[in-house]
Amino acid sequence: MLTLKAQAALASFLLAGAAGAATTNGIANGGFEAPPPDGNWLAAGWMTAPTGNPVQWSSDAHSGSHSALLTVPKGDGASVLFQDSVGHGGLAPLGAANVGDTPTLSFWAKGDVGANGDLYLTLRYMGAAGGPVTAVAQHFSVSAGWTQHTFLSAAAVPAGATSLFFELTSAAGAQVGGRVNAVYLDDVQFNLTTAPVPEPETYALLIAGLGVVGAIARRRRA
Repeated sequence: MLTLKAQAALASFLLAGAAGAATTNGIANGGFEAPPPDGNWLAAGWMTAPTGNPVQWSSDAHSGSHSALLTVPKGDGASVLFQDSVGHGGLAPLGAANVGDTPTLSFWAKGDVGANGDLYLTLRYMGAAGGPVTAVAQHFSVSAGWTQHTFLSAAAVPAGATSLFFELTSAAGAQVGGRVNAVYLDDVQFNLTTAPVPEPETYALLIAGLGVVGAIARRRRA
């Protein structure tokens, strides 16, 4: 008789024909290479809040030719950089089929020369009415050299979400190491992974395969 472990292995093999997990990038111009379409944008796909310390388009890049520079020149206020996955990023609107999908967000960052920086990343799931359904945030301490960071607090897509809103903010407060709190940001990557869904043919194959398992088990008992 086949053990439960063997039956489970067979079922997994048969389900291998299911449609694989689909991954979609939700960030537009994550490397900040495409120039701004007009004066209201930092770079294509990215908006910056009209604060006293706006985000700057920098040539100090992890890869390519450009990055975003978030600063707090006088020790107060903050640079704010944001992108809406549908309005700016070109990601298809989220719907009921996306509930439970898993997001992964990573980026490269470094502090100003000779000092560390701080960066706050907030991920908001926006609803049809324009307000946030839920939000998660994480603080990053950025070192002097280019380092990749991963947003660990990202939660699965909740019910009612229609888009994602990314907001990155440099910390406000005292200068770090006698220098301004500057953070360079580059190569932002967001992936939304849709769980695989077995196709009808796969279900039929699974049922047929389990029938074979049962027949073998009955024959062995006989």
